[in-house]
Amino acid sequence: MIPPEPVTRRKSKLFTRQELTLFVLHLLQINPAHGYEIIKTIEGYSMGAYIPSPGVIYPILTFIVEEGFATATDIEGGKKQFTMTPAGSAFLTLKRKEIRVIEEKMKTHVINNRPPPAPELLYAIENLKITIRAKFYNGEITPEKYAKIIEYVNDTTRKINEL
Repeated sequence: MIPPEPVTRRKSKLFTRQELTLFVLHLLQINPAHGYEIIKTIEGYSMGAYIPSPGVIYPILTFIVEEGFATATDIEGGKKQFTMTPAGSAFLTLKRKEIRVIEEKMKTHVINNRPPPAPELLYAIENLKITIRAKFYNGEITPEKYAKIIEYVNDTTRKINEL
């Protein structure tokens, strides 16, 4: 269960704690990572329009581990790598629609506050990368599917070059 949002909220906050917790879980499902990587991933996904502070991310990671949604493993340099557990994956399966809403909220924030050139194209590329990573990390890729993905990406690249 995600903890309730405090009664008072700063106006400048892009996400509620619940939303950011779900988004962090979503990122961990795609790719196990340490805290700083999660911060940089969110920064990249938001094209620099939103950068969560360590003071926000690390308590969320602690909460996620305490709830059994992820595990933390010590890696080089005293860092901890966070990896999704089956319980975390099951929880996220129930929250797919909410994650899509969070992604749309971030996309809208980026477009309204820091519009990149051709934001729709950049988001389409990011969605492709996220989809492929998720399939790989969730074990959904057979050798046949792997070959088909490469074929599709190469075919699409060729078609774009021909424009």
